[in-house]
Amino acid sequence: MVDVLNYGGDGGDEPLHQHANRLQADCQTAPAAKKWGPSRSLHLVKMFQSNGKKPLPIDFDTKEGTYLPTGENQKYLSRVVGTHVRQFVHPYFDRWANVPEEQKARATSCVYEFFDVNPSRYSKADYKLIVDGIKDTAARRYRQYKADVNAYIRDKGTAVPYRGLTTDVWEKCIERSSSQKFKDISMTNKVNREKINYTSLQGSKTIVAMRFDMRDPQTQEWPSVIETFKVNHQRNGEWVNERAASDYEKMVEEREEQTQQASSSSVAVNENDVVLKVLGERRGHRRAVGRVLRGTSLSHSSTTRLRDQQSTSESIQATNALKSKMETYMQQMNEFITLLTSNLQSVMLGIQLPTPPPPPPLSPTHEEELDSSRDEDYLSDL
Repeated sequence: MVDVLNYGGDGGDEPLHQHANRLQADCQTAPAAKKWGPSRSLHLVKMFQSNGKKPLPIDFDTKEGTYLPTGENQKYLSRVVGTHVRQFVHPYFDRWANVPEEQKARATSCVYEFFDVNPSRYSKADYKLIVDGIKDTAARRYRQYKADVNAYIRDKGTAVPYRGLTTDVWEKCIERSSSQKFKDISMTNKVNREKINYTSLQGSKTIVAMRFDMRDPQTQEWPSVIETFKVNHQRNGEWVNERAASDYEKMVEEREEQTQQASSSSVAVNENDVVLKVLGERRGHRRAVGRVLRGTSLSHSSTTRLRDQQSTSESIQATNALKSKMETYMQQMNEFITLLTSNLQSVMLGIQLPTPPPPPPLSPTHEEELDSSRDEDYLSDL
């Protein structure tokens, strides 16, 4: 039977059936529109139970450095974290950093219960970043939770608490939403949203998860970052707007230009370099790739690496120019040395050096001194 809101019956003088808000089985009518609510991760629970209550397999992206979940079960991780955030974390803190550690731990502990996050499969550094990535996922779901609560207050008022909230928590949410600080933050966020040039069409799936699924089945090679941008900003072959189409053409042209410049060099063109140069940087996110973990060395190293890559084409061009100058200089030096050697040989052949005179004969005094020294040496030997 289908639930129908505000159903008052249409049987004339006949009495209503037992459940006035439900349709009888023999009623013929269109089904009520389905309204999605927060995920309860029921499908994940069933999968977990079918697996003998053993953790489900999952992978994480260490190749692109986003440390987001990948593979068949990746979509369930963010959902179950969101479920536990709504269940255990109060939505009146300004930032995730202000949430008590106990609430944070309860929100993320579900990941290690449902998924096989085995540290032995990763290096120590990668595993630390995977754990940080799980915490970052919880922080993002917490922001969405607060946005839903604030939207509820804006649209439906404060008379009835948001689903699942106790009276004291609800009062603190109302207090936060009416503060001047919250209004200023909301205005800033509104201005920032207006600066967005275009939206991506990949839906709830992360870019990394989508690219992971798009890998070549034979070589397991990941798809082009630039071509992934095209897939995410086209619907039925049509671009979401002209700006997205223009940015794609600029990236294709820049990639071709860098490929030509690098043809004589062993340095391969990195598409992240191309994307960075055309689209620029965004805090906490690598465009066309995915998130960058904030507060970790990865965010700084990635930014530094991408900035270094941005000058790759200029470095290659400067290296080639210097190499050409050195070759020209060496050729000129060889020609000069050849000419100088030839001139010296010609000069030397035309010079007749005089025969040196014989040494002068020794005087008698010198001969006596020499004989005396010989006698002294002979006696000393005896």
